[in-house]
Amino acid sequence: MLSRLVYMSNAAANFKADDVLQILDTSRRNNAAAALSGVLIFHERRFFQVLEGDRHALVTCFNRIARDKRHANTVVLESGDAQARAFGNWRMAYARVEELPPECRHAVFSLYDMVPRNSEDRGNDEAVRLRVRDFLASCHNLMATA
Repeated sequence: MLSRLVYMSNAAANFKADDVLQILDTSRRNNAAAALSGVLIFHERRFFQVLEGDRHALVTCFNRIARDKRHANTVVLESGDAQARAFGNWRMAYARVEELPPECRHAVFSLYDMVPRNSEDRGNDEAVRLRVRDFLASCHNLMATA
C-alpha cells in the first residue's frame, strides 16, 4: 500500500549552509534505497517535505528526520494512504540552485519553478499541490502563489 507523509520543520539554530548539501546527498541515497519518492523544499530556514512510499519505510525515514539535530519544531501535516505518487522522482527545490556545486544540481530545481499557479513541479495530486501552495504562500520573499 502506498502511503504519503507531509511535514514541516525549521532549521535548527546551528544549521549551516553546507548542511543543505549533506541533507541532499543523504536523502537521495536513503530514499532510493527505501523506494521513497517526493520533494523537499528548503527556503527561509524552513523545510517542507512530501514523502511517498511504503508505510514502514516512511515511518523509519521520518523517525530519522525527527531525531536529526538540524531540524527543529518538526510537525506532521498529513499522513495516510495515497492512490498514486504525486512526485515520481525524489527532488529538492531550492531558491539559489546556482550556488550549489555542479555535481548536485541534477537533483535540485529552482524553488521559483514551483511558484506559478499551475506549475507541474507542485505535484500530480490536487491535495498535494494545495499543501505545496500553502507552504510557498507562507514564505515571505516569494512571488504571489495564489
